Amino acid sequence: MHGLPKQIRINTTDPTRHGIKTNSMEQYYNGTVKTLQMTSTETRAKATGVAIIIGIMIGSGIFVSPKFVLENTGSVGMMVVAWALCGLVATLGSLCYCELGTSIQKSGGELVYFREAFGSLPAFLVSWTIILVLKPSSIAIISMAFASYAYLPFMAPGTPEPTTTIKLIAAGCIILLTIVNCVSTQFAAKSQVVFMVMKLTAIAVVVLLGAYHAFSGHTKNFQDLFKGTSTNLGKLAHAFYSGLWAFDGWNQLNYCTGELKNPHVNLPRAALIALPLVTICYILINMAYLCILSPAEIISSEAVAVTFADKVNHPIIMALIPILVSCSCFGAANSSIFTNAKVVCAAVKQGHMPLFLGAVNKRLQMPIYAVASPSFIGLLLLIPSNLGSLISCFSFVAWGLYGGAFLSLLVFRWKFPTQRQPYRVWTVVPVFMLLISIYLIISPFASKPKESAFALGYIFTGVPFYFVFASKK
Repeated sequence: MHGLPKQIRINTTDPTRHGIKTNSMEQYYNGTVKTLQMTSTETRAKATGVAIIIGIMIGSGIFVSPKFVLENTGSVGMMVVAWALCGLVATLGSLCYCELGTSIQKSGGELVYFREAFGSLPAFLVSWTIILVLKPSSIAIISMAFASYAYLPFMAPGTPEPTTTIKLIAAGCIILLTIVNCVSTQFAAKSQVVFMVMKLTAIAVVVLLGAYHAFSGHTKNFQDLFKGTSTNLGKLAHAFYSGLWAFDGWNQLNYCTGELKNPHVNLPRAALIALPLVTICYILINMAYLCILSPAEIISSEAVAVTFADKVNHPIIMALIPILVSCSCFGAANSSIFTNAKVVCAAVKQGHMPLFLGAVNKRLQMPIYAVASPSFIGLLLLIPSNLGSLISCFSFVAWGLYGGAFLSLLVFRWKFPTQRQPYRVWTVVPVFMLLISIYLIISPFASKPKESAFALGYIFTGVPFYFVFASKK
């Protein structure tokens, strides 16, 4: 995720100024934040499904996740297997979402699927989870990655990472980007082009350097590949969490239907091309790291690309890679904050969030509370958390959401067995993905029961809020 920008269009008409009473959330939403569109018509005409998918997924994750995947799998061979399986899971999951997106022609993603399949309370918990857990934790994770890559080049070798300083830099990143997105969405959108170029350049530099060292005979880390492989199911689940974080965005493929002709045909094809390409790219990057760094060096590194550049020991590389990667993470954080308004205003429209969050500031012509609220929660998450725990919390909650979406697909097939689908995935795929989701939800309790229980409890604290504030609406 963390790739392509979304342009926010605001209708600043306030119906109350013209004597119109707004008795419903629908009226209020249509009068304040009317449409949030993906990109301009010109950009849509030029984009292809493959480019869109790759742009959404490749972001900060590949510079953050390798350490945690290797640490939890225990061996180089199992690490490669984990990355390949993460790519397979993301591909199969995206095909399920392709069926949901082409069959249910309504905006809202998981919120709509849960409402149609399970009712209003589960739909409310989806909004609650996305706004209060997933969006803030995503912002916090990417900002901490930026802070690490921005600060570590200035540290003396062997010096432990200053946690407080890193969190302060991350907080500054969140505050700055939130202000920018409140003041000028055009500047925020245009800057994404620069960040995209830097991201792809960083990936190319790492892969090419790794290939050069591999052809020079630096392959000792690829001997005895599966020695030390972990058999702890909880740790393996956390390895998958970290790997799947790098693929985050596969679940948004159904939002790309407007970019393609005949989406029920071309969207699955685009997914089947793009996701294997991303998987290969990720495996190559990890192999490039291992051509220069030992597994122990990767696991002990706070910013693996910086450690990679230091080991290359070339002044240009040592300066270039930290700049490129930190700018890539900064752009990913900008992209995540850029979409805050869409997420929050959609919840306001459904009556799941307070009315004032969707209100448009008359001077800035932006729903500043919608932009700022997930960022504020992200700031709070920085205080008690580290990068690994944030990724685990994000992934645990996210896979509960994805599992519900896969289950909703099976529910729709059971409810409407004769309905003709524009695109239909093989039935075993959503069943398999549901089982994977159950594993990724249950297994973490074995290794991190307190964190998992806290995340689960945090979600269900939304239930009383639903009955107090949203059920009657």
